[in-house]
Amino acid sequence: MSKFYGVGVGPGDPELITLKALKVLKKADLIFSPKAKMKEDSLAREIVEKVLDEKKDIIEIEFPMTKNVEELKERYLNSARIILQKVKEGKDVAYLTIGDPLLYSTYIYLIDALKELSPELKIETIPGIPAYSAVAARFDYSLAEKDERICICPVSSDMEDLREIITKNDTIVIMKVAKMLPQVINLLSEMNLLSYSIFGSHVGMEGERLINGAKEPFMVSEKEGYLSTIIVRKR
Repeated sequence: MSKFYGVGVGPGDPELITLKALKVLKKADLIFSPKAKMKEDSLAREIVEKVLDEKKDIIEIEFPMTKNVEELKERYLNSARIILQKVKEGKDVAYLTIGDPLLYSTYIYLIDALKELSPELKIETIPGIPAYSAVAARFDYSLAEKDERICICPVSSDMEDLREIITKNDTIVIMKVAKMLPQVINLLSEMNLLSYSIFGSHVGMEGERLINGAKEPFMVSEKEGYLSTIIVRKR
């Protein structure tokens, strides 16, 4: 049996792929890339194809946009079976993830399925640069200093929950914003925190949008919530 690699390809800019990730991708016999059912192309695949010198076999694995636990588990088990078959054939297999593989990623559920089906499988995870690091870097924006507390959180449908999180922490990294973007902006406006906030969408990719709340108004639409990050630092 060969080896399985989970490879973080960063937030979108091909130049932010690490040297180790690139080395693994060049070495891999086969690459798998996740693809949302509603999307035409795999974003992770697009990033990687810009840095590889030679053409690689890349197989897209489609994941449904559903919260049905049983449906998701079966889909991940099916994907794991496909991957395991290739590994057992003696191929080194890489699986791509946007950002970091272990932060709000489909990879987490996939390796759970792989370990369930094949506990002896050799797995190596290559970390990637998360989106919030790329957004902060665009503005030279300090995420935390000294004893400041930082919280990385997704957006739920309950804005009061987010309000409490913001109240209790010094820096708040708000991820998985999606269609809740207008509500999040309204909350930050109510809390008088827009001037302490920065926003980044599709950072390093076509259609990149950056906003520094200290210098310009937050004029955004719901559609810009996809692949976006908001960072609030209250001090």
